[in-house]
Formats: sequence, C-alpha cells, structure tokens
Amino acid sequence: MNGVKCEQALARVLAYLRGMDIPLTVDTSIAALKLVEEALAASEADLYGYIMDRLPERFALPELQLPPLTPPIRRGSIGYANRPDAPHVSQR
Repeated sequence: MNGVKCEQALARVLAYLRGMDIPLTVDTSIAALKLVEEALAASEADLYGYIMDRLPERFALPELQLPPLTPPIRRGSIGYANRPDAPHVSQR
C-alpha cells in the first residue's frame, strides 16, 4: 500500500507542477521525488497536505492570476428618458 501511496503522491506533484507550467526537467523530477520521500519519512497523516504546504518552498511557482469577482460597474442608460412618450420628471 505504501508503494501505491508514493506513486500517487509523486504523480500528483508532477501533475501540479506541469499544470503550473513548470518544465519537468530531470532536476525538477528529482526535487519532487525528494519532497515525496521526505513526506513519507515524516509519517504525516495528511501526506498530500504536507507536500502541498512545502511545494512553494521547493519550486518557483508562478503567481496565480485570478479574475475579478465582479465586472466593473459602469453607469449606463437604456434610453427611457430619450423617448418622446416618456413621462417628464421635473427636477426641483
């Protein structure tokens, strides 16, 4: 079971790095393998959490660019005041 856990952890680390556009060179793969080895040696209950917490320390991860939560608010009009049959609103 431990071998499967090791393989899955290494596969997840490599997939994460590939998804972050980090080239998977020999050195990158060795560093990922060492990180997984360290996590297994630490006998952490949350193996993946241990690894993910230490990934930014070992690799130069790019900054995540998140989209804005809402579009910018712009003042607009749908043209009701420009219609000839629109009721006139007097300004005081």
